[in-house]
Amino acid sequence: MAAIIRKYTTDATTLNTARMLCVQAGVTDQRQARRQCINILQAFVRDHIAYFYDPLYTELLQTPPQTLSIGTGDCDDKTILLMAMLSSIGYETELLAVGGVGQGWQADPGNPIDPSQPPPFSHVLGAVRCGPLRGGNLPPFLDGWLTLETIVAGAKPGYRPPGIRVIMPFHI
Repeated sequence: MAAIIRKYTTDATTLNTARMLCVQAGVTDQRQARRQCINILQAFVRDHIAYFYDPLYTELLQTPPQTLSIGTGDCDDKTILLMAMLSSIGYETELLAVGGVGQGWQADPGNPIDPSQPPPFSHVLGAVRCGPLRGGNLPPFLDGWLTLETIVAGAKPGYRPPGIRVIMPFHI
């Protein structure tokens, strides 16, 4: 996934779409609207790319132009698109493979013999560098980063699905 994002960061369709969406929303100087551009692109992918499952028994990874062209994708396709668009306009991004328990997560709670074992990874979301390191109780891969959910209706930047028990970051 990171390789696809890196490859399509300089793709004209990805770059032009990201810039066009920000300009259409009134951004005239990205230096003064960094957070606004993040909000615009996350909302576009979340709200305008319809969620559709991959083919049965297959993990399909779409390129950003494919996802834009057909207007559909699952969590990894939507996250690939969002991270490529953000990277194309100069943001530092990362992928987060996550797993959790509770409502909205796969039924497999992890290892039933050893409940301390985390559940399997079942979801992907992105993160964007949006500030300096703050320290505190955040893990290092989230300190100074803003998580970006693409499939939960109304999720704002910074939202993390409830019940997350494991997060594996992949820097792009």
